[in-house]
Amino acid sequence: MSRRKHSKIDKLPPNIKDEVEEMIKSDFTYAEIAEYIQCETDTQISKAAICRYAKNLNESLTTLRMAQENFRCITEELNRYPDLDTGEGILKLLAHYILESINKMPEEQWRSIKPDELIKHATTLIKAASYKKDIDLKNKDLSSAGFEQIKSMVFQTMARERPELYSEVAKFLEDKMNSE
Repeated sequence: MSRRKHSKIDKLPPNIKDEVEEMIKSDFTYAEIAEYIQCETDTQISKAAICRYAKNLNESLTTLRMAQENFRCITEELNRYPDLDTGEGILKLLAHYILESINKMPEEQWRSIKPDELIKHATTLIKAASYKKDIDLKNKDLSSAGFEQIKSMVFQTMARERPELYSEVAKFLEDKMNSE
């Protein structure tokens, strides 16, 4: 478990901290930021402390940007294929990144990987895909059962009151079910 880092900047009033973060993102020098903090809060802070805080802030922003980009990719994929569910989109994105990483991996790194570790990771991916497929099948079975129950109720009523419509609708639905 990682420990949260607490710096002097974290302890500044929120408006000052926000301004410091904007200064970091706007490429002010650490000396200028230290001077700003000194003027606004009468708090001494070293350039090294600002540097550490800036490094952590930039890492957080990079991670956030990557997460947003991944989410954008998943959303685009889901919009392109409306029948694709979110879990499947995530699996496709992860599979793409994994395969891309594997393709870029140098030969020496391949030799350093223990076969059992590689098998363990591959098995985890296979299990995730299988679990997803199993859930999809169960959901399809539930949907089919629900559809059959509604169909039965509607068709019983329709068969009694409008037999010609019943025959036509039943044939249409069977044709649709067989085409999927």
